[in-house]
Amino acid sequence: MVAALETLADDFTSRCEVLEFLKSCYQNKGMTASCRGFKMIFSLYSERGPAGLTSAMLHEANKEDCILEFIKGDLRLLCFSVANTMYLTNGYVKKSQKADKTEVARAIQARKDFLATKK
Repeated sequence: MVAALETLADDFTSRCEVLEFLKSCYQNKGMTASCRGFKMIFSLYSERGPAGLTSAMLHEANKEDCILEFIKGDLRLLCFSVANTMYLTNGYVKKSQKADKTEVARAIQARKDFLATKK
């Protein structure tokens, strides 16, 4: 399963950063196809697991903290896995060869926060 993390504010409003990112990219004509491509990648992942994807679709962004990166065109979605579910944390547009350190740090923090709520 692939799921997107949602944050809940004190006033009980919620926000899903990944869906907001994908919606904004979808409105950019140059990124629409990549956004649509993620749907196919998520389906493949749900059916076959990580072994069903190539390294061009999914790879480690941070080995130490178990952060993975879904890839489609210049778009990147960071995530982590717990049990049989992949949790999407945040996304960004690729600008260099390496994963964006600031975005990876945000994904690491989201993973830590998520795991803390599971104890």
